[in-house]
Amino acid sequence: MSTVADFYLHDRPTLLFSLHPEPTQAIIDGSKLLEYRRRFFSEPFQAFVYTSGPNGGIRLYLRCDKGLQLPPDQLALVGALIQHDSPDVTAAYFKCAAQGVALPITAFTTLPNIPLDQLRQQFSNFVAPRSYVFLDRPARQAQLDWLLQQPCQPLQLIDWTRRYAALATLLAR
Repeated sequence: MSTVADFYLHDRPTLLFSLHPEPTQAIIDGSKLLEYRRRFFSEPFQAFVYTSGPNGGIRLYLRCDKGLQLPPDQLALVGALIQHDSPDVTAAYFKCAAQGVALPITAFTTLPNIPLDQLRQQFSNFVAPRSYVFLDRPARQAQLDWLLQQPCQPLQLIDWTRRYAALATLLAR
């Protein structure tokens, strides 16, 4: 079986961020290709995802391309085109924001769920972040090194070739 280290990109920042169970499952199912955030790190990155909730834990590693920073109405169009989101729901999420970010998910893999209590026993400084934290910084390097050794499924690549062409056409209007 592979470990996350087999898919790790040493030249890309590594984050830890949180998602609710539904979006996590939608990524795994292949129906969620964009993650919306009002503010977020917008350069290409890789991340471990902490899934919140009673059965929460880390069970997902993903890669994201450069975030699309756009006004909410354009993000709503992008979401409708790329992953068939309701433009009204997307616009409501960004209500009162001048801009937001859509993070294109380019690859992911799943690992056996590592529950919060295990993460806290393993690392006294583990937090489930409200926004994100960098794992590739000295304060969290031990967490990253340990997470990279976790077993995982084969990496699932998401082909963005056609989607980016459609997106470029939309944004050129």
